[in-house]
Amino acid sequence: MKVRSHTLSPSVACGVVITSAVLMLSSQVHAGTLADVFNSGELAGLEMGPIGPALANTVASTYPVASASSSVTYAFNPKTETFERQTRVLGPIIGERAETIGKGQIDISVSYSGVDFSTINGNSLGDLVNQPSINGRVVSFPVPGGVVLKDGRFTNFLPVLVHANIDVQADIGTPSITYGVTPDFDVNLSLPLLQTYLNVKVNETVPDPRLPQFMLPACMNGSAAPTTCGSTSINHQVADRATGFGDLLLRLKYVLQRDTPVDLAAGLGVSFPSGNPDNFQGTGNYQVQPELIVSKIIADRFEPLLNLGVNINADNVDLSSFRWAVGSTAKVYGPLTAAAVFLGTNEFNPQTTISAPFFFQINRNDYYNFSFGMRCLFAETGVVSANVIVPLNRDGLRTDYIPTIGIEYAFTGPWNS
Repeated sequence: MKVRSHTLSPSVACGVVITSAVLMLSSQVHAGTLADVFNSGELAGLEMGPIGPALANTVASTYPVASASSSVTYAFNPKTETFERQTRVLGPIIGERAETIGKGQIDISVSYSGVDFSTINGNSLGDLVNQPSINGRVVSFPVPGGVVLKDGRFTNFLPVLVHANIDVQADIGTPSITYGVTPDFDVNLSLPLLQTYLNVKVNETVPDPRLPQFMLPACMNGSAAPTTCGSTSINHQVADRATGFGDLLLRLKYVLQRDTPVDLAAGLGVSFPSGNPDNFQGTGNYQVQPELIVSKIIADRFEPLLNLGVNINADNVDLSSFRWAVGSTAKVYGPLTAAAVFLGTNEFNPQTTISAPFFFQINRNDYYNFSFGMRCLFAETGVVSANVIVPLNRDGLRTDYIPTIGIEYAFTGPWNS
């Protein structure tokens, strides 16, 4: 900030401020990806650019992943020399059980999840307020030609107060297929298709009333009461959407033991970065996901489960996380099965950092959720399901809830008929 000897009248100062704001709105740049929205159009120059990459590095990792375990399983009956469907409790909706589908059996499923993020670090995404300064530098608009402040100082910039509403949504449709290679070995392949949406609304007030040292002179409005001269409020809105595939997920499961005294299986997932992270559709890196799966069917009616695993970021191991699930499925009545599972993810380190945190910083987070759903058997091997995931804490980027619906059908491969 420079102090000069000459002054401008309040009316000229008012015009300068408004002209400065209009000049800041003149840049109209089309966003190439959703992450580019924060640098495009009316948002250009507002110090919001780092938010895009930060969201790109975190959004996709919070999407729900449906179980790779088939709801219906088969076992070979040596007396009839055929595979017979097991009329026991259906499999989980979220989380894994140790049972496999059966050799030569196929399960095809499709699920849909709706994700609408509502908070970041416990703060509402619908009303974020910027920091008055970042790394000691005031967040400001340039003022061409300069302006004189109320205390007589001259400045060529004015601080800005920004209220932002950031709306991030995703519609996720995931086809999945599970195949029983052997009685103890399953292979699952899932490839989600996503439509992601970003809408950013911004209201700016210049100068920032939180910094009284930048107050402008008072103007007379024709009455005896003076008003603040040059203070103005500006609204911006930029929105965009994108459609594309997410990260391809290959999951393997091998049964290590059965009924002694529990079913124990080892799982291994490999996530391929086929989704575009800048459109909030993928993580942008390879992930290896080893997992230990424990479950036990009790009285053909209950099946408690425990999953312990690690998401290893193959590109940067420091960005890996520990994940777990504990819960149970239970027969309710006839073809109905209920599933209740507690889910947790504990990050080893922050998934990204923002060098200039305009609104928020990305922290190392612990995510705790509760998943509850119902499954209904039909046509002997068809299953429809409905589920909701509810957050139990507010660390990181969170939704109020995530609904998921799905349908699947299991059958014997024609080569085994």
